[in-house]
Amino acid sequence: MTSSTAEAKSASEQPKEETISDHREGAVPRGDENLDYIFGEDLPKDDYVIEVTPGVLWARIPLPWSLDHINVYLLEEEDGWTVIDTGAQGKTGRDIWELLEKNVLGGKPITHVVATHLHPDHLGLAGWLVERHNAKFSMTQAEYLLAQSLWMGASDSMPKAEMEFMFRAGVSRDLEESMSSKGFGHFKKGVHELPYSYERIEDGSIMMLGGKRWQVVIGRGHSPEHACLLCLDVPMMIGGDQILPEITSNVSVYGREPLGNPLAHWLSSLDRMRAIDSDPIVLPSHGRVFKGLINRLDSLIDSHLRKLVRLHGWCGEARSVTETFPTLFRRKVTGMDFFLALGEATAHLHLLESLGLLERSFDGNTYSFQAIGEIDDATIVDQVNLLPGVQLRSYQDIAA
Repeated sequence: MTSSTAEAKSASEQPKEETISDHREGAVPRGDENLDYIFGEDLPKDDYVIEVTPGVLWARIPLPWSLDHINVYLLEEEDGWTVIDTGAQGKTGRDIWELLEKNVLGGKPITHVVATHLHPDHLGLAGWLVERHNAKFSMTQAEYLLAQSLWMGASDSMPKAEMEFMFRAGVSRDLEESMSSKGFGHFKKGVHELPYSYERIEDGSIMMLGGKRWQVVIGRGHSPEHACLLCLDVPMMIGGDQILPEITSNVSVYGREPLGNPLAHWLSSLDRMRAIDSDPIVLPSHGRVFKGLINRLDSLIDSHLRKLVRLHGWCGEARSVTETFPTLFRRKVTGMDFFLALGEATAHLHLLESLGLLERSFDGNTYSFQAIGEIDDATIVDQVNLLPGVQLRSYQDIAA
């Protein structure tokens, strides 16, 4: 069934800068008060979907996490349907897709699956849907190749390099046996075997989906080459995890790239999208469909700038990564949240270090970071955009 009314929220939320930013786990979500939630509290469920505009349907696939859903979008073609994102591998997600096939898709097959990025809630059932419908599959190259690497590299024990990365961040080496036993296969558990081949999409690519032109706008930081889709014929944008209304996505450094600077890529990507002037309806991967893109971009950037200023002050004396938790996360960090917090705290430290605002030292076991210089939050984004390899070509250039 369809409705042209609308949506509400769900997820984990960034109580502004107070909790771990994450697209899977979290506390009680809150909507950004600067946004217009155009469908109110109406939400898709099971085979109840919402028509955002003619030929563009919004559905939800349940997830087995604290953030209990992902929004997926169905675009009607003449001979079938294009699907944007899929939900995680598992019986619950497959059951909902079968229900949608029976009651919503009108007997037409899924002819095209597009994944915005590699995380299991977005990519997990892509291979299953592609096999089931003999559909075409599209994704950016960096996301596809990293997904294949993680899927094929799953193992029963955690790689020593990954554990060493955490020890050097301040995690006790007494936990080595426990950490190793948890394995390194969580990604594979949430993702069906990927399609062997894919159609590569790139920044600026134009795709015909649902009879409309959509331009790929790449965002980075949350994942390496996340594809947002901006409609050129109707003011509408599929924001994926890059632009969420009620939470901010986790931006983390991982052991496979221990000196990475993903927060620089994240801030630069958000700043670049400020040039979009069509005031589109934003279709996010979690939470409610909304209007107010520029307001939301500003809020997402500002929340990280506040964290960076606070972190710089906290590092007046040398701190390990784990010792920064009290100033970045105003609640006790436990369980899976601990690893998300570790990656996100490292990302904030690395950004300040790249701008010459922190100095790193190593005692043979743990890295520590100490503040140097004066921080000016008004200039951080401009400084970030000057870092090597961070800034993509301007949005005006791809829109030309």
